[in-house]
Amino acid sequence: MHIARLLFLFIAITLSATSAFALDVTVKVSSFKVDFGFEFAPENLLDNDTDTAWVGGGVGPGSGQWIDLIFGFPVRVDRLGIFNGHQADGRFEEFRRIRSGRIIYPDGTEVAFWLRDEAGEQVIDCPGKPAKSLRIVIDEVFPKGELTAKVKVAVSEIKLYITLMPQPGEIGAEKAQPAPTHIPAMPPVDPDKVVPDDIVSLLKLFYVKQTSLADDYETLFAEDVRDRHDFRFEVFKEVQRQRGTYRILRTALIDTSGLGFELVQMAGDWAEVRVFGSYRVKVADLDENLEEDSMYILSRESDGWKIVELDGQEESF
Repeated sequence: MHIARLLFLFIAITLSATSAFALDVTVKVSSFKVDFGFEFAPENLLDNDTDTAWVGGGVGPGSGQWIDLIFGFPVRVDRLGIFNGHQADGRFEEFRRIRSGRIIYPDGTEVAFWLRDEAGEQVIDCPGKPAKSLRIVIDEVFPKGELTAKVKVAVSEIKLYITLMPQPGEIGAEKAQPAPTHIPAMPPVDPDKVVPDDIVSLLKLFYVKQTSLADDYETLFAEDVRDRHDFRFEVFKEVQRQRGTYRILRTALIDTSGLGFELVQMAGDWAEVRVFGSYRVKVADLDENLEEDSMYILSRESDGWKIVELDGQEESF
């Protein structure tokens, strides 16, 4: 664990006026890549310079690394900006970038988030609850599963968009309300990577039919891979019958409005699409947001787009 103590000037929007104040922030990280001159140290995260970066250390590519932001007093973080990867000229491809992660509050509240694999600031909406610290945990990185050159994860800069808390009795002072322990942030939308509507509809239907164990699930897949997918799904359904959960899952209600869709590439009748965000499942006494971040390969058949392959299928079934 490494610590960098920094003093920064932030612009805060108060309840009545806009003013500047000094916010004392302690930055702790799980590790950093040791280099001559400490080029990748954690203080780079809040130095207002995207030409510098924190780079994670250790033996892994970055999953499980964390960044702690500790404040001198409780503050409300409404939004958190992340400059993903090393954004100095020519260095973006040298390091891995955050694909998905969580913001964890001291009371256990978690805000899941997903980032795009691109330069510039990406802003995460936060619940704005008062806290003296935040932990950013990296769950997945770009590129996924690659073991060659781009070894370590990097972040160039973090920005905090905060609101000063009103004093008790002041106008606007609110009574603290308990927050759910899991709050998914909406996935970012990139207007340059829009997925065709018919593919979005197909993939949304996939989550509905898979979760509710629909009889016509196999019709979502291309003809030449349908039998393989159908076999795996039948095995999965048989497991649920043995567990006594088959009939319950058949009544599940699935809300896919929290999913984001990003076109990775399209060539003729083939497309690769990233699906990320969360979908909500309500069944029996369960009402839960399930996080998702998967890649899909699709082909255009005579009767429309169909799924050819998806991430983690073997583990799912």
